[in-house]
Amino acid sequence: MTVSIVATGDTSCNLIETTVSSSAVFPIPLGKPALVAALRQLLSDPECNLVESGAVRIDRYRDGPRVHVGSGNFLVRYKDACPLVLE
Repeated sequence: MTVSIVATGDTSCNLIETTVSSSAVFPIPLGKPALVAALRQLLSDPECNLVESGAVRIDRYRDGPRVHVGSGNFLVRYKDACPLVLE
């Protein structure tokens, strides 16, 4: 399984989870640089449990950050989150 962030415009991007047999797309109303910056902010501070940017909220969970938009959410496991913020 791999997770990637694909920019779809200046103010939007998609979180994409790809496995051998399927893929899932989660649209984010935030530009890719802003999403990466929010993930970095959450991951760089062990005491930070919540980062908000516009309509996007990122919470720290045991398995990794969970990105919330409206009533949907997307879990990014820690092993997948680290490469996303280092690219």
